[in-house]
Amino acid sequence: MSQPQLGGSGWRPLFTPVHSGTYVNDHCVVRAQDGRWHVFGITKATPDVAPHQERWFCHGSGASLAAGAFTEHGRVCDFGHRAWAPTVAFDGERWVMLYGPDRLRAAVSDDPRLDDWHEAPCSLIGGPLGAVLRDGMLFQLDDDSWLLYATGKRGRAGAVAVCVSENLLDWRFVRFALRTDASPKQPPWAATESPFVFRHDGAYWLSITYTSSLGGPAEYHETLLFRSHDPFDFGSYDGGASGPAARLAAHAPEYLVDPDTGRWYVTSAGWPGDYFGTVIPGSVAIRELEWV
Repeated sequence: MSQPQLGGSGWRPLFTPVHSGTYVNDHCVVRAQDGRWHVFGITKATPDVAPHQERWFCHGSGASLAAGAFTEHGRVCDFGHRAWAPTVAFDGERWVMLYGPDRLRAAVSDDPRLDDWHEAPCSLIGGPLGAVLRDGMLFQLDDDSWLLYATGKRGRAGAVAVCVSENLLDWRFVRFALRTDASPKQPPWAATESPFVFRHDGAYWLSITYTSSLGGPAEYHETLLFRSHDPFDFGSYDGGASGPAARLAAHAPEYLVDPDTGRWYVTSAGWPGDYFGTVIPGSVAIRELEWV
């Protein structure tokens, strides 16, 4: 079984906001119909750590993941409430963005530049999540179904929930895709942060940044990857070394493959400041991902 590892010549900046914010934390990267790549991410006007002030997303775009920094656009989803962890997908007719954390929120866009977004009604029913969502990630399962992975709580323990939808706006809780019953990291906000699911070599991979944000740079960048043939079940993790299929030093990573070259890439971003040790402070960083 091949495993992912950080490759290339190191991290380089992909996108750094200047006018629309001062840093990027949880983010998403998508490729538009014209082949241009777009990044959206958590930010705010000042570099201090104050999550309650994060109320819009910064937006950048570029022609290639391989070279050059992305161009800054402007604020998106500046609707007056907290805005965390955007995840974006194209439903065949328009773009849909989901985000949290206070409840599941949605915005839609038919702008080819992905600059103009409008709030849209959405719903989430069933399961202990209720209407709460944090760090959601959209994954297209087949032609008719989408999955939404999100950081949640299973009792007092952190977990990754999975929900299903046929229209990207109305969601049903299915189950917990990853459980951490005996894991030592159990902060009230759940340590199973920034879930991301992708396919590789006939299997599904679930990535989480396993952090309480209380242990300095090493803990802040502890990303674990779990492998499964069932996208609804990645097992249970007790905090031991034998559970994950791979480990990477990155925070809130996205995993991307360029369809033109077949090259894999991984991103990393996070709060500014020496305590968190973000790989390129203020920026979404990117580097090649190798399978060995």
